[in-house]
Amino acid sequence: MQKIETIIGLAGLRRADLSVCLGCKICASVCTVNDLEAASNPQALLSSLFLGQDVDADHPLVRYCTGCYRCTGACPWRIAVPEVVRAFRQSLDVASPFEKAFKGSVSLLGRVYEPYVFLKAVPFLVKGDYLRYMTKWVEYMAFHLPHRVRRRRSQTPGTRAHDAGNGRGEEREKEKR
Repeated sequence: MQKIETIIGLAGLRRADLSVCLGCKICASVCTVNDLEAASNPQALLSSLFLGQDVDADHPLVRYCTGCYRCTGACPWRIAVPEVVRAFRQSLDVASPFEKAFKGSVSLLGRVYEPYVFLKAVPFLVKGDYLRYMTKWVEYMAFHLPHRVRRRRSQTPGTRAHDAGNGRGEEREKEKR
């Protein structure tokens, strides 16, 4: 049985940080694990923790949580559920396939290399028949891809964009000389 003090300590949180949960389940509505397992509910995990119920290694959030922090972003109190999940994993001595791939990438390459992480996770995804959710994941990934930033043609190096249109850019160039 995991003691609440142990889990909260491993998560680096205080009891007051978690006790503000309203039970609204907004976290469950945005959780990507819900695409895989309907029984996954971050609020239920917190309730189990406070009620002193055991959480085993087969719990959907313990197994599949990617630590995307969507639940934390949606929570009115910004409860860091992924930190609690990490604490459960640490107390149970388990690691998700994504976590193993992430740590492998960092130890091998010195940084996170996304294609490596994806290739290491493919056997898990194929074995569990999770590739059928690929369209949903692509939707999530597209939101997080970096966008290209373009400079305005009228903007020259050393001038600001708002100065370029009002003639002050030329004055600044003369001052620099």
